[in-house]
Amino acid sequence: MKLNKSFVLYIPARFVQRLNEYIKTNPPCFKYDIVYFYYIVHYIFDQQNRNKNKNEESEQFVNINAKKLMRITTSNINDYIKYLKNGELIFSDNHYVIGEKSKGYCINPEYLKGIDRVEVKADCKLFDKIIKNHRSKRSHNNRLEPFLKRMNNELKKVELDYVNAEKWVLMQSNYEKQASYMTALELLKDNRSRYFHRNKTNNRLDTNFTNLKKDLKQFIIGNYVNIDLKNSQPFFLSQLLKIIIESYNNKQQGSLCSKLSYDNLIETFGIKRLNSVSKIHQKEEKPFLANLKRFNDSVLNGTLYDDFINTYSNGITRDEVKNIMFKLMFSKNELHENYKMFIPFEKEKKVFATVYPFVYDSIKALKENDNVILPVFLQKLESYIFIDCIAKELVETGIIPLTIHDSIIVKTEHKEKSIVIMNKVFKQNFNVIPTLKIELLKLNKF
Repeated sequence: MKLNKSFVLYIPARFVQRLNEYIKTNPPCFKYDIVYFYYIVHYIFDQQNRNKNKNEESEQFVNINAKKLMRITTSNINDYIKYLKNGELIFSDNHYVIGEKSKGYCINPEYLKGIDRVEVKADCKLFDKIIKNHRSKRSHNNRLEPFLKRMNNELKKVELDYVNAEKWVLMQSNYEKQASYMTALELLKDNRSRYFHRNKTNNRLDTNFTNLKKDLKQFIIGNYVNIDLKNSQPFFLSQLLKIIIESYNNKQQGSLCSKLSYDNLIETFGIKRLNSVSKIHQKEEKPFLANLKRFNDSVLNGTLYDDFINTYSNGITRDEVKNIMFKLMFSKNELHENYKMFIPFEKEKKVFATVYPFVYDSIKALKENDNVILPVFLQKLESYIFIDCIAKELVETGIIPLTIHDSIIVKTEHKEKSIVIMNKVFKQNFNVIPTLKIELLKLNKF
């Protein structure tokens, strides 16, 4: 691909029309280039594709770090954002927490219809900055471990059936999905836009494929199979609680997995949080703790959500259970506003506590004064198992996987050998073999 080939942005046609109308009636009070307005929209769709772990309450908003966006665009990008917001072309959640959360933005749903193809040409300043940004990210790949370099090289060779994928996208009734899916496809089609790096916060491997929506994976060319760990985050949570209970009081290493060693747990959570979980365990009666074994058995069998529905027996769906789990893991234990204390998503948390009271109290204790410490630890544990153990061993045996956080995609011919390796890794690290879900990636026919 020629380096000076234009970058393509997919922007909702109704948005383009409304922006042109708004500029005519309310010209910006600053010198502007319309391509930066388009890039903000592109950036929002790209972030929506990357932010897979969102609860339904805030899924339309994506956080925009203005400083990062400024490096790719222009020094006064905040003026562009403010202009779009004032014209109600984009909305903001106006929720900003210093050092914790940037303001969230979304496109006004009224202006999502249709798709326009906008080119960022080589003679444009934005083009040079995009190229520079991509080169900067790729320069870090030289420091990757050998097995990761091989995975990166293989990733560059994977292609999609873009013609049929785009046909499928344009058949969707959800206009927001149309624009975000077309953005994801274009970033894959343009090899300059493919990325491959370890996330500094949770150590996950982020690529265009890890963030590719499930609906689009069916268009990957070739015979591939997806091998997924069922109930992945609850599984890692169950192993963490098991180790705390069984070995923390004995001050032993406690686990075959180095990430669950006594010293690492102390360093991560601090002795106060771990003591809290141990005390909850010690003071509760056996009937109360029986639900912990049920929780562990359910996640090991990959039936957590179905078992939850059967136990709760009060008209709840799988999606609602998943949503409850997300809110329990990621929200704060309590918030203080206007001199009043309240529990975020209190209703959902009470539902979970009725089914798994010990697990609920333990999660609450491990998140005390820091609502991200537990989910980030579990993501680090997951990335260690799937990237540093499973993917590494697969590569060493000649199988180059695509990793999707808690699953791998391999060629169908490598399915059985990959399953054996995965089971071995789980047995070595946790002394159990959890349930895997195996699915063929099937290509739609048009």
